[in-house]
Amino acid sequence: MKKKMGTVIDEELIFKAKQKALSGNMPLSRVLEDALKMYLLTVDKKTAKGQRSISQETKGAMKVSKKELKAVMEEEGVYES
Repeated sequence: MKKKMGTVIDEELIFKAKQKALSGNMPLSRVLEDALKMYLLTVDKKTAKGQRSISQETKGAMKVSKKELKAVMEEEGVYES
């Protein structure tokens, strides 16, 4: 069963995904679904080999200065979805 979902994705990634969909004569949803399947297979293989995934590697506190954090928080659109 297919289910509709909403998320926020980088504009450049969306553009590239749309290009692939057009060149492959398939819907954008298919490109995204295939990409997610490939990602999950990769993560499963790494986990089976005892390797950590990107999300596991980057878990925890980010080392960012107060100045850098303030600059990011003040960017337009940070609190919009």
